[in-house]
Amino acid sequence: MSTHQNQDLPHPDSWKMFNSIAPRYDLLNRILSLGQDMRWRHSLKQFLPARDLSPKRGRSPFWGQVILDVATGTADVLITLLQDNTDIEKAYGIDPAFNMLEIGLKKLKVLKLEDTVTLLQADACHLPFPDESFDVVTISFGIRNVPDLRLALLEMYRVTKKGGEVLILEFSKPKNPLLKCGHWIYLQTMVPLVGFCFSGNLKAYSYLNKSIQAFPYGDLFCKILKQMGFINIKEHRLMGGIATIYAAQK
Repeated sequence: MSTHQNQDLPHPDSWKMFNSIAPRYDLLNRILSLGQDMRWRHSLKQFLPARDLSPKRGRSPFWGQVILDVATGTADVLITLLQDNTDIEKAYGIDPAFNMLEIGLKKLKVLKLEDTVTLLQADACHLPFPDESFDVVTISFGIRNVPDLRLALLEMYRVTKKGGEVLILEFSKPKNPLLKCGHWIYLQTMVPLVGFCFSGNLKAYSYLNKSIQAFPYGDLFCKILKQMGFINIKEHRLMGGIATIYAAQK
């Protein structure tokens, strides 16, 4: 993992920071992304594989997919993936930040999804599931925060079924010099300022820029995915490269 700019990132206790900003987390996501976070999640949904109707291992073809969302936070990704999607039979979300999960559980109850979705407090580097448990594993804007990138990817690989998909949505850096400069200035100035005004936590929203700068995005991240055993790896840039969806298969 590239750490040439920030040797102390990602911080092993970053989940405590997310616990502290949980009450304002969703609101600030909408404000700071200018509403793009919702579009990005819907873009991720487009990469969900269609349900495999061929019977395997004695399983009925009429059973739906089982999916896992790692670093699920307040469950926004799972809610988006489940919306108007009959292919998913059961979904799980894990996150170490309990306060985030509590908010997610409340949203699931309002939407009557609590029977379909199970939220668990757990670590991305130690997933509490047997091998080959899931048809699809996702993580959105969380992989750069795990304390051990490769271990987390190996765990995601382990719990994905053979032929299953792993979808990773993460911030990246635009290639266009003007867009890259403007994005950097926005992250350096507006994000910490607005984040502090709404949450009172300057450190949390200063960390955002640092973690983005330290993350090995693009071709480098695709190489890491290949090293971890994934195949058919593709990257799909969003908004000129401000965010990227990485799709890979086990």
